[in-house]
Amino acid sequence: MRVREGPMNLTGRLSTLAQARWLSWLLVVALVMLYAGWIGYQVVRNKLYDFNLYYIAADGLHQGVDVYALARDYSDANRPRWAELAARHGIEYYAPPYRYPPLTAQLVLPLTLLPPRVAGTIWMALTAATFIVSAWLLGKSSPLPYGMVLAYLLLLVFVPPLTTMHAGQVNGFLLLALSLAVYSLARHDWIGAGVGLAVGTLLKLIPLALVLYLPWRRLWRATAIVVTVIVLLLLTVPLTFGPGTLQAYARQFFVMGQPGMIFTMPPNQSWNGFWGRLLLDRIDNDTIYKIYLVSAALTVFCTVVCCWPFRKLAPHWRLEFALIVCALQLITPYAWYHQLVLLLMPFFVIVCEITVGRAPRWWLAPLALGFLATDLHGLLWHHITPTLLLSTPFYTTVMLWGMLAWLVVREGRGRPAPRNIG
Repeated sequence: MRVREGPMNLTGRLSTLAQARWLSWLLVVALVMLYAGWIGYQVVRNKLYDFNLYYIAADGLHQGVDVYALARDYSDANRPRWAELAARHGIEYYAPPYRYPPLTAQLVLPLTLLPPRVAGTIWMALTAATFIVSAWLLGKSSPLPYGMVLAYLLLLVFVPPLTTMHAGQVNGFLLLALSLAVYSLARHDWIGAGVGLAVGTLLKLIPLALVLYLPWRRLWRATAIVVTVIVLLLLTVPLTFGPGTLQAYARQFFVMGQPGMIFTMPPNQSWNGFWGRLLLDRIDNDTIYKIYLVSAALTVFCTVVCCWPFRKLAPHWRLEFALIVCALQLITPYAWYHQLVLLLMPFFVIVCEITVGRAPRWWLAPLALGFLATDLHGLLWHHITPTLLLSTPFYTTVMLWGMLAWLVVREGRGRPAPRNIG
């Protein structure tokens, strides 16, 4: 007589399958094939707007050009100068101005020894590697034995990494830096955590709040490491580009952020973009900007309250880290779609919580819907006309923030996790 397999036996078999080494390698091979095909398409297309900008800026800084002084680009006053810099390398497609810290240009500088197209191909290959290694680090940082399989699987079906390579963005390196920080924190490796957050902050300023999270959780050694690494990396800038580069960056710091501006473009998935698209032509831009500032301030306040009080690192620190990552996407003036590669971390953390029973199982349905909506936006936003549908990745980020906030508050108060039924 054949015994019917129960849910627990099925769960056990699926868990065993997920832990199989061959499955991890199979997913890695699938990722390599996917990214190789995508890189091939981008090589033919030859329109790496953001990488081409990094290339132009790195070479310009190396030649003594103050590219930060060209930050007021939306007035079109500096476009002829950008065109001149691009023409030196035969670059047609680029996206000025250069808003990044010098480290991003330093990272690209060695590639300027190569023609832009060859350099862009190498950059995309390196970016693909950063995504795969990031998934590996996230998987290894999890206590779950099938963490790597889960991270690889999420990455395989996530569209923001593809859009990052489509533009030649630096987000893959940013995700790698933050993933290194998570991996290192899980192992109490304060050097790795400090290096990861320092490098991430100097590639883009977005992780600065995560740097502040270290002293907030009394991780003094990690705090000392991150400050030391930031200082050391900044000291390399004058050696690479000349003594005035840091001063030029500091002078134009607030100009580059374009305070007071509403970025209504569909790829912008922050509070700024959401309110701008929703209220455009209904109220004046100054009022919209104030609404954005209030929304961003409330997000910061609520995130701090969730992580209250100031104390040592709690067992649920992964939830807090992922919560801050979500908040950072919401509060910036512009969080372009390709930057949502960072949402791989919150998705991974929440799914892990669900699989071990510390979060409601029914959350899988809205998570899957949000994941799918985010993917579809990246593929179809050019063809989406209803204003509300242009913000689906933003809604997903808000949902992830809400789920993580609920989990953080519950864990902080020592409440028992809900029992998953069915």
